Amino acid sequence: MKKQRWLLVLGATLFVFCFFSTTPSAEVTIRVANQASQWADAFKKFVPKFTEETGIKIEFEDISFGVMYEKLKTTFIGGTSKVDMIWYDSMWTPEFAKRGWIKDLSPYLNDSSLTPSNFGYPHDFFRTFYSGAYPAGNRWNLPEGVFGIPWIAGFRPLYYRSDLLKEAGFVDPFGEAKPPDTMDELLAYAKKINNPAKKLYGYVMPAKRPRIVYDWSGFLWTYGGEFFDKNFKPAFNSPAGIKALETYIELGKVAPPGVAAYHITEAWTAFMQGQAALTWTWQDLASVARKESQIIGKFKCAPTPVYAGRRVPLVGGIVASIPSNAPNAEAAYKFIMYAQMPDNARAATLMGATVQRRSTWDDPAVEEMYPSAVGDLEDFCQDSGRTVPLIPEWATVDQIIGEQISAAFVGQKSAKEALDIAAEKVEQFMQKAGYY
Repeated sequence: MKKQRWLLVLGATLFVFCFFSTTPSAEVTIRVANQASQWADAFKKFVPKFTEETGIKIEFEDISFGVMYEKLKTTFIGGTSKVDMIWYDSMWTPEFAKRGWIKDLSPYLNDSSLTPSNFGYPHDFFRTFYSGAYPAGNRWNLPEGVFGIPWIAGFRPLYYRSDLLKEAGFVDPFGEAKPPDTMDELLAYAKKINNPAKKLYGYVMPAKRPRIVYDWSGFLWTYGGEFFDKNFKPAFNSPAGIKALETYIELGKVAPPGVAAYHITEAWTAFMQGQAALTWTWQDLASVARKESQIIGKFKCAPTPVYAGRRVPLVGGIVASIPSNAPNAEAAYKFIMYAQMPDNARAATLMGATVQRRSTWDDPAVEEMYPSAVGDLEDFCQDSGRTVPLIPEWATVDQIIGEQISAAFVGQKSAKEALDIAAEKVEQFMQKAGYY
């Protein structure tokens, strides 16, 4: 399987130069609104060559994650957007598509003059539905079409410090570190290794809003819980949901002080500085930790913990979409194609911008760089993982749930009380939104 995918990449690499090296277009400048990040910086490096080959210039607006949703929404509602492309979180794609704020890219994908024949969409991309490819009659009542192209992959393996596990006696029959396989083992490992006197903690997580619901979702699904039932009534306050939150809170007790204020950056920094033994987080931590940390050669990745036969990690990603009123939509689409062709996708991934292409993750250099790709771990996480509910109202639902589980995390409420309150508020909101 891996050899076949890699041969496809070689063929695409030979083709890309011919497809994009055409007579430069009349001078056009496209504007991109992007989440400020290392992956955005990686793709910016392709711009000079792209401009040389096409004559299309690009201007970027870096926006922090914490304000990006509101900024994009305000721009769309005001109808004043002059943005030609957006790179943003996939959890907002359903709302943007339902409101008509972003284009259906199906006509572009079906146009052979705009899409190279070997671009490989959708078969070479991980699960394109959560990047905006909505089939007819979907259960989320979203418009049929392709409203985004997968840009950056998001899947969450378990990271563990192999040296600390060995010291604690968590080893296999060959004396190698044995990562926790179950939720009970995850908690037991974290509690045993936790040693605040040495500033060593069992676990670390990004427990700060607006990411806490994302972080907790894998626990919810693994314990058998759901955000909604089939009628979109809140279901996350079930016994499974309560157990998931109680476990999450227990892990918080063996995390570094102040973890309730940790975003992804702080959580990753703590792990890379050797302050935590375990963390369940995004795949691209591996690329940073293997070369810019105090734990080089001391950590590995494993499948996520199991409970009652279930392993359900969160998946997500960054999407590239084109606003409906983009002044230079076709030029923006050309850059999407250029940046995501296999050769550039591979180059970007090796610079820390992990793309959604399956073939890229099979590249030997990528596997060497990312412990999260060893042993087809990326395939397992993507194929067994789930995304947050694909409803246009998710941003508000996320905010409601996050407020309550944050209160439980810091001890202001019990897990049951917090989830019951959140469920009541979500149900009221969903009723006003017309779901029942």
